[in-house]
Amino acid sequence: MLNDALAIQANEVAGLAQSHAAATEALRQLHPEVLNALQAAGLPRSIHPDGPRSPYGSIENFVKVCITLAEGCMSTGWCNFVWGMHNYLVALYPEAAQQSVWGEAPSTLVSASLHPAGTLDMKSGHGELSGYWRFNSGCDHADWLLLGAMVQDAEPVLAMVPKTDIEIVDTWQVLGLSGTGSKDARCENLRIPQEYMLPASQCLGPYTGLLVLVIAGPIVGGARAAVHWLHDAIEQGLRTGDLSLSRLAEASAKLEAATQLLLADARHLDTNPTPGPQQTLEILRNSSYVAKACNETTHLIFNAAGGTELHDSKPLQRIFRDVTAGCAHGAMRWDQRALDWARFSTQSKG
Repeated sequence: MLNDALAIQANEVAGLAQSHAAATEALRQLHPEVLNALQAAGLPRSIHPDGPRSPYGSIENFVKVCITLAEGCMSTGWCNFVWGMHNYLVALYPEAAQQSVWGEAPSTLVSASLHPAGTLDMKSGHGELSGYWRFNSGCDHADWLLLGAMVQDAEPVLAMVPKTDIEIVDTWQVLGLSGTGSKDARCENLRIPQEYMLPASQCLGPYTGLLVLVIAGPIVGGARAAVHWLHDAIEQGLRTGDLSLSRLAEASAKLEAATQLLLADARHLDTNPTPGPQQTLEILRNSSYVAKACNETTHLIFNAAGGTELHDSKPLQRIFRDVTAGCAHGAMRWDQRALDWARFSTQSKG
């Protein structure tokens, strides 16, 4: 259960984010008041490898926070999951690297592009990083980035880079989640100290389930906003008839089932954040299924909403676009995740 203090803080920030949702979309980054409120509440820091017993809280609580924030503004919930999860990864680096990020400013934010789209040329005691990375969500407000890179004759690494050392390329003119500011980054022959490199086997591979599960949190929050829109429209007499009531029942049931599936997996990860292959594939399957259910829920409501909700001034059209964009994330591909789990499950018992 989300503790009372954290729930109050998340709800307060969500309300503020909702009031600035249109402005956040127009800015293509979080509204300054929303960012300040997030930081003041410490919500990007509400997850940590120390687990549920740490002052940062549990994975389940972090997912609930992101759901709550995304219900107000999905870009806000998305940025919080990004910054929180990348804080989690930074905490896996050597202490010297962590001090570089947080030593003078514990609230420093970290963006990332984890796919090894770059290359790291290893030298004596350091590496030289070159590449072009996409989808660096929240990079406008971050001071550091984690960038995936291939290494010749070695496993991929995650390089920790000060934002001042790279170029941010503004390519983020998109259908949905505009407020995440998920811009591109590039650099060439950038010197990376040894302590700023972490092998993928120490940070990405073992935590694959967690890295994917947290993506689904904001998607649930977006779908929840759509369900609440329909509920309020019926209560206010803006939508009438049995068809609207039936759609509300179907949408809310589907969303509740998806939410409980996601939170159950979060509790499993609180027990063991680095599960074996079978459970990891189950989490990947379940997370993509949650996204699929949320997408269907939101489409069900939007398709029945009528032409008046197409206007830019209406919140439902933004919710619809944001959920659609979130579900386009490569990790949320249901068909692929379903096949991966089914193949492993049947072969492992064969």
